Amino acid sequence: MSLFKRLSATLFSRVDQAVSQIENHDAVIDASIRDARRAAAQAKVRLARVRNDGQRLHTKLKALREAEASWTERARTSAENDEDTALECLRRRRECQRQAAELDSTLERHAELERRLATEVQDLEGRISEISQQRNLMRTRQSAAEALRSINTIDSSKTIDIDDTFERWEIQITEAELATGQADASDSLEKQFLKAEDREALRAELHAITCEQEN
Repeated sequence: MSLFKRLSATLFSRVDQAVSQIENHDAVIDASIRDARRAAAQAKVRLARVRNDGQRLHTKLKALREAEASWTERARTSAENDEDTALECLRRRRECQRQAAELDSTLERHAELERRLATEVQDLEGRISEISQQRNLMRTRQSAAEALRSINTIDSSKTIDIDDTFERWEIQITEAELATGQADASDSLEKQFLKAEDREALRAELHAITCEQEN
C-alpha cells in the first residue's frame, strides 16, 4: 500500500473510532478534516517536486540527444582527414547513447510513479470533499432534529400555558390601546358603520311600508 493510501486509511479509521467514542462529533470531524487537508497539501507539494524532477530528466535527455547528433556530425566531418578524431567522436556518441538509454528507462519509471501519486492525491482530495459534504448534511439534520425535539416537548399542559400567555398578552395590548385612545377610535369607527347600516335598514323598512299603503 502506498504512503498516501496508508495515510488516508489511518486518518479516516481514526475518525471513525473517535466519532464512536466522543460526544462532540462535529468538533472531531472538523479536526480530522483539517488534518487531512494539511496532509493533502504536503502531498501536493511533494508531487510538484516529483514533477520538477521529471522536467529536469527530460531536459537532460534532450541535451544527450543533441550531443549525440553533434558527435555524429563531428565524426562525419573528421573521417577524411583525422580517423583517430573521428573514432573518438564515435566513442563519445556511444556514451551519449548509453546514458540516453538509461535515462529513458528512468523516465518511464518516474512517469509511472508520478501518475500513481497524482491519482492518490486526487483520491484523497475527493475523500476530503465527501466528508465535508457529509458533515454539512449531518449538521443540517441535527439542527432539524433538535428543532423538532423542542417542539415535541411541548405537551398539552404547556400548550394551555402558551394559550394563556397569548391571552394575557392580548389583554395587555388592549389595555395599552385603551390608554392611548386607539381602542376608542376603533369603537367609534365601528359605531359609525353600525349607524349607517341601521339607517339603510330603516329606509328599506320605510319603503316597504309606503309600498303597502299605496297598494
